[in-house]
Amino acid sequence: MSNANRRQHRMFETLHTEYHLRLDECVGVRDKHSGEWYRDHPALRLRAIQVPSVGADSEFIGRRLQFWGECDDVTTSPVIGVDRPQRASLRGYISLACAGEIAA
Repeated sequence: MSNANRRQHRMFETLHTEYHLRLDECVGVRDKHSGEWYRDHPALRLRAIQVPSVGADSEFIGRRLQFWGECDDVTTSPVIGVDRPQRASLRGYISLACAGEIAA
């Protein structure tokens, strides 16, 4: 069995917001102060142009996430932390809202 890190979800933290990514796709955006999930944030479902490889997260501190899409591009404020999201966070991801499993 391989010892490779199979982690697919990461949380990029800015001053006011958490951006939750699955690989390079933004699957959740949450206000850090209220804990509320944004259901209409422009970054949702967009792909990040560049994310650090697993294990090199600290090298991304101070940089900005950039997301691209057909109609929208989003640039975040500087990243102040990169972490693995809490397991409970996965329930707030937009993919579950689209599936009707949580209230949109």
